[in-house]
Amino acid sequence: MKKKIPLVLGLAAALVVVSTAGYSWNYATHAYIAGRIGTFMPILKMNQVYGILAPDIFNLEFRLMDDLVLRGYTHGIPAQDPGGLNEDFLAVWWNADGPFQKADALGYLAHNDAWGADYIAHWQAIPPLLPFPPPYQNEHPGYIVALAVQLDQLLEGYGVWAGLAAKGVVLTIDERMLFTENIVEYAGDILIKRADPLIGQKIMEAAMVRTPSFWALLMRAFPHQYQPLIKAAEDTFQQDMIQYGVLLQADEATIITVVSNQLVGFAIQYLAFKTGLPPAAFDPLRPDLFNVAFLAMNASVLICEGASYMTEVNATASFVAAQLQARNISSKLLR
Repeated sequence: MKKKIPLVLGLAAALVVVSTAGYSWNYATHAYIAGRIGTFMPILKMNQVYGILAPDIFNLEFRLMDDLVLRGYTHGIPAQDPGGLNEDFLAVWWNADGPFQKADALGYLAHNDAWGADYIAHWQAIPPLLPFPPPYQNEHPGYIVALAVQLDQLLEGYGVWAGLAAKGVVLTIDERMLFTENIVEYAGDILIKRADPLIGQKIMEAAMVRTPSFWALLMRAFPHQYQPLIKAAEDTFQQDMIQYGVLLQADEATIITVVSNQLVGFAIQYLAFKTGLPPAAFDPLRPDLFNVAFLAMNASVLICEGASYMTEVNATASFVAAQLQARNISSKLLR
């Protein structure tokens, strides 16, 4: 019985790490990619895994969601964006000192949206996709985006959006895509867990043993205006990743239930923000919202299976390795 206590506590705490922003690939998928690039020395590999997760440390700072300067230092911006290419995240690599920080930094760079793992998920799938038809014509043809479009179409076909609208919850296409992208990302992590049953343990261990000076690396790399936020944000993120690693050691049904429950909380917080009403005003919708989230999670697992999720992830790992090599960012430099 004692062995179950940490898992039960972890599942409760893990509710707080089910995210509210579309990240392209989710944590377990990024960790899996990190396991296939760079160094294979165990302690350095753990730091590399933590590093590939770390660009998301500010994702729960909602007031910073539209901060393009910060975006440049966390994820970067690809050349296709109207604002042009932004690779400010490279500052993390150039400011890294010693093998542990370099391992963190190599993982950190592998995550990016400009030419890293998130580029494939968000901007251009492998192989390239055709533009989406209306009403999705403004979405980028990334792999995760394509799966989110499929999920949105399926939910529309089942009358889910119409059912919510009948209860007063009318969502725009952008709001629907925010929801479906998050669902697909977490469903993808379930397929990663099938391919690597130890992925939760790897995330937990990576967060536990990451170099204590990682936050100091970010302090050197980021502009001064963000420095007051870094230490607290990184401390919280480290604990969140430990808890998410614990969650991924549960069975699939438990993971889906936990994620679905938390998505209900996210939906209510979003509706309260959108309408100005207190969250309690939406409590009567909780059963309906849970049913939607639970249906969408299970449907997304099937969508990911049908879309050869692991094939795309492995192709992404090869793509990222080639991009790092082209920029002379190598595990040979971890010294």
